[in-house]
Amino acid sequence: MISVHENLSMIYRRRSIRSYTEEPVSEEVILEIVKAGMAAPSAINVKPWHITVIANAELRGKIADTPERHRGCCRYAPYVLLVSGDSRRYTGNYAQVVADFMPQDCSAMVQNMLLAAAAFDLGSLWMGVFPYETEINTLRVLLGLPQELIPFALVAIGHKGEEKEARTQYEEAQVAWLR
Repeated sequence: MISVHENLSMIYRRRSIRSYTEEPVSEEVILEIVKAGMAAPSAINVKPWHITVIANAELRGKIADTPERHRGCCRYAPYVLLVSGDSRRYTGNYAQVVADFMPQDCSAMVQNMLLAAAAFDLGSLWMGVFPYETEINTLRVLLGLPQELIPFALVAIGHKGEEKEARTQYEEAQVAWLR
């Protein structure tokens, strides 16, 4: 059984990695990371997300070349996962609630995937897309996405080409105790 300390250690080891080796990552591992992402909570348990797994080197290179953000690592990471909000899930009595909470829901999914990558001792990097319309539209066109998918974040995943120390980033001044 994994101890609390071991679980917390994995959280502290998760760092933003921008450099990757050429060592391949199996599709089975990527699928496990995606499954971990889909285990995230979501408003009314609607799960308003969609994952596009980008393994194609040419497409990853085109993402790296987009002018909106610094995404050079997409060229070298063997996988880039695009997390999108899926507006086809915004239906029924709670459609507006689901739409409003899409950023939180997709954020929870991304964080789960980052932690899963750390559990496999892989590097990962969260690159925000939403709410920037230019970036959303660039990715829609580049990847041929339907309008119902709202690109939210890119996550690069691969074997680490750099090592970083574990850290907590705890700031006592940012915590208020109401007793």
